[in-house]
Amino acid sequence: MLEGKWPTVENGGSGHCMFCKSVEDSGGISDRITQLQVPNLAPDELFNDPTATSVTPKILEIFMNSTCNLKCTYCTTHDSSQWKAEVQKHGVLKHPDGSHMNGYADVKNHPDQRYFFEKTLDWLKRHGHKLRRLHLLGGETFYQSELQEMLDVLKHIKNKHLEFNIVSNLYVKENIFYSYIEQIKKLCKDKDIARFDLTASIDGWGEEQEYARFPIKMKIWQKLFEHVVNERWIYLNINQTITSLTMKHQYQLIEYINSFRHLRPINQHQSFVTNRWWMHPDIFGFDFWKEAIENTLKIMPEDNPMNQRSKKYMEGKLNSIPKILPDKNKIKTLHYFLDQLDKRRNTNWKKIFPHLDISS
Repeated sequence: MLEGKWPTVENGGSGHCMFCKSVEDSGGISDRITQLQVPNLAPDELFNDPTATSVTPKILEIFMNSTCNLKCTYCTTHDSSQWKAEVQKHGVLKHPDGSHMNGYADVKNHPDQRYFFEKTLDWLKRHGHKLRRLHLLGGETFYQSELQEMLDVLKHIKNKHLEFNIVSNLYVKENIFYSYIEQIKKLCKDKDIARFDLTASIDGWGEEQEYARFPIKMKIWQKLFEHVVNERWIYLNINQTITSLTMKHQYQLIEYINSFRHLRPINQHQSFVTNRWWMHPDIFGFDFWKEAIENTLKIMPEDNPMNQRSKKYMEGKLNSIPKILPDKNKIKTLHYFLDQLDKRRNTNWKKIFPHLDISS
């Protein structure tokens, strides 16, 4: 990249940057461009030497553990304790040919997990004052015991420049959620951190969303989300993973978010599902989703620079879907995957997603 070339296989690179390249080639805004625009993230050493590899981190992202209360369709046993429990009970998920689907092994917790976390806390106590962004993810962060330890460390290091972000599915017991929010509010008030970002993970709406992020209940999600909307000191973000399960009616989620935009800014970020090709909208082709794409882009606001960037970002993502006929072999894998989920969870994907039930 420093030489002005993409790290494609042809250029001697890994080829792992092709998604951003395809988005940019279609005229969209990629993750690469978005991250370049975020202030205060580049280590100081890079301004003097762009090739430096020994630098002082400005951003730290921590997956504390896999404790979670959901088993989202695109998640794995590595990132969700609920998925792990389901695989232990029902066995691994399989492709139509009988081979195991990637990500659903019966994994065990790393024996040194606690050791690594304590080492991270120790590093934070010594170097945390140099950070500008700290992200906590899971699992579900608000259900992880390590969160309290992390808040105690933030109170100790007192970094008045630190932007602290928690990613949450917002399907959390109210007393637990409100208790943590009050603690974080005090951290902001006492200037122990600069600000708090809450990134709410949500992909679609209604029963489609309840299937895709099983067993979430949208009424509970809405209640906590609307509480956060009224907490104006919180920087509120939406993190949306786009899959075939939520493509058609994702505009309804955007409609809901739009109903609060007059009260406060709400930043929205989208990304396609990764490492689950059978759930990627690509397998149906652009024309299959044409109406869904039009409905989504039509309703996304453009009233300020933040919303303009978000829409441009979404437009680039959706326009990168290839203009091909539906790949019926890959769609067969999606159907087989959903059939397995239905048997385990007593659900019925054909009733909720009839548009995906195209003949094989």
